[in-house]
Amino acid sequence: MSCPYSGGSSWVVVPFDVSTLFQFDHAYYGNLQARLGLLAFDQALFLDARTRPLVQELATDKNRFFQAFAASMDRMGSVRVKKGGKGEVRRVYRHHLS
Repeated sequence: MSCPYSGGSSWVVVPFDVSTLFQFDHAYYGNLQARLGLLAFDQALFLDARTRPLVQELATDKNRFFQAFAASMDRMGSVRVKKGGKGEVRRVYRHHLS
């Protein structure tokens, strides 16, 4: 699949959440339930039986969403970034190079 044309504007903005454009909330997950996911891999979260229960939970429980988001930000903050030649670039993400 490719873009139908080249060029265009770099100022085009497409919201990931069509219902609450300028709010940080859990509506994104409700949109997935309504099959309004912007990208195919977003919508796949709801369509996949393994992740659908989590989407349903986060869509209906705003407090749970904020708790999960805070926990994920904490985890991301603890990731140590490898600099220079200490990191690794993988072509297949299922396998480590080392």
